Amino acid sequence: MFLVGSVTILIMSGVAVNYFFSGMDMAMAGSMRAQARQVTPQENHPVKLGEVTVAMRWQDLPLPIRETFNEDELIPNELLKHIEGIPITKPPKRGYFAMKIVDRGEAVYVSMELPEREGDTRFRDEEIPHFFYIIFTALGALLLFSAALFVILRIVSTPIEDLREWAKSLDKEKLKEPIPSFQYSELNSLAEIVQSSLSSVQDSLDREKQFLGYASHELRTPIAVTRTNTELLSKMISKEVDKAKQEEVLERIERAVFTMTDLTETLLWLNRQEDKSLPTESVVLGDLVTQINQELTYVLHGKQVEVSISTDNTELKLPSGLCRIVITNLIRNAFQHTYCGKVVIEQIGNDLRIDNDNLSNNEVEQDLGFGLGLELTERLIDQYGWHYENTPTSSGRRVVVCFALPLELKV
Repeated sequence: MFLVGSVTILIMSGVAVNYFFSGMDMAMAGSMRAQARQVTPQENHPVKLGEVTVAMRWQDLPLPIRETFNEDELIPNELLKHIEGIPITKPPKRGYFAMKIVDRGEAVYVSMELPEREGDTRFRDEEIPHFFYIIFTALGALLLFSAALFVILRIVSTPIEDLREWAKSLDKEKLKEPIPSFQYSELNSLAEIVQSSLSSVQDSLDREKQFLGYASHELRTPIAVTRTNTELLSKMISKEVDKAKQEEVLERIERAVFTMTDLTETLLWLNRQEDKSLPTESVVLGDLVTQINQELTYVLHGKQVEVSISTDNTELKLPSGLCRIVITNLIRNAFQHTYCGKVVIEQIGNDLRIDNDNLSNNEVEQDLGFGLGLELTERLIDQYGWHYENTPTSSGRRVVVCFALPLELKV
C-alpha cells in the first residue's frame, strides 16, 4: 500500500510539474502574441518593445535569437524556447524565446531575449521558487499518507494481536467463557472457529479421560477374577486336582475374558457417541445377576452383611456388556455402602430391584471409585433409554431398573 501510494503521489507530482512548465509556456506565448498585435513592423524595420522584438522577416530578429534557433525549427503559432541553466532548482542564466505567428495569411516573427546582466534581479528573486511548492506538497502528501497508513495498520493489527493473545491463552476454563469482541466481524468469526475447534478437541480429550477412568474401574472385577482363578488353576494343576474342577475354574476365567471384551466394546460405544446400537443377544437376566453377585462377594469380605437374591428365568434380547456394567455397578455400590445389615436383590421379568439396609453407623468409605461407577451407570441407562429409579430409604437406598428395549436409541 505504501509503495502504491508513493508511486501515485510521485506520478501526480510529475504531472503537476509538467503543467507548471506548460502553463509558463502558454503564458509566455500569449504575452508574445498580444505584443505582436499591438504593432505593425516593416521590412528591415523591426519593432522592439522592451525584450520583445516583432519583425516581418526572420533576418530582422536579433542575432542571439538567430544563432540560438534555426528558422526551419519554427512551427506556426508554437513557442520555441531555449533556457540556459536548470530552472527547477535555481533561476536560469539566460532565456531565449521565438515564435512565428500566422494570422489571416500574414506571418510575423516575435522573439524575446532575457540575457543575464549584472545587477539584474529578474531571474534572481530571493523568494522560494514556485517549483519547490510542488516538491513540498508531494513530500507532505507522502508523510500524510504514511501517517494515515500507519494509523490504519495499528487500528487493524491491534484486534489481530488481541485475537492471537486470546487464542494463546485459551484453556479448558476459558473455552467455556463468551468470546470477546475483536471489532471486526471477520475476526469474530475466526475466533468462533478457533473456539469451536478447540472445544471439539477438548471434548475428545474429556471423553478419552472418561473412557480411561471407566475402563480402569470396570475392568478391575474381571481382572481380579481372572487373576484369582488363574492362581487357583495353577495350584490345582500342580496338585493334580480332579479335571472337572479344573474345567470349572477355566470356565470362570473364560467368562471373565468375555466380560472384559464386552465391557471394552460397550465403553468404546459410549465414548464414540456414534448413532449405532450395540449388538443384542439372548440374556437370562436372573443368571447374569446371580453370576455378578458371586463375582462381587469379595467386596463383603470382613463385613456382616446378609445377601438375599431372588431371580427367575426371564430371557431378554439385550446388549449383554452394557447390562453387565449396569448390574455390576448397582450391586457393587449396594455392597460397598452396607457395613452391617442386609442386601436384597430381586429380579422379576424386566425389572431388577436392589435394596440395601445398613445397620452400622460406620461412614468410612473405601476408595474404590464407586462414584465413577454410578456416574457411568446413570449415563449408560440414560443413553440406552431404560427406566431408572434411585430413592433413599430410612437406612439405605432402593434402586430399580427396568431393562425394556428402548424405543429410540439416544446418542
